[in-house]
Amino acid sequence: MGKTTRKEYLKAIRGRYGKAGRKEKKLILDEFCKVCGYNRKYALRLLNAKPKPPAKRPGP
Repeated sequence: MGKTTRKEYLKAIRGRYGKAGRKEKKLILDEFCKVCGYNRKYALRLLNAKPKPPAKRPGP
């Protein structure tokens, strides 16, 4: 799975994860770790973090 695909998958899962209860969160986290190959702690950080706005490029 490529980097951009993981980011897209994270976007899709993050909303569902935020609204889920404790049992559902466990299942979503297990699925996310299995698909992306991430460690559980790292996956939790990604899922709980607020999405970053795109970086602004300096202009002339």
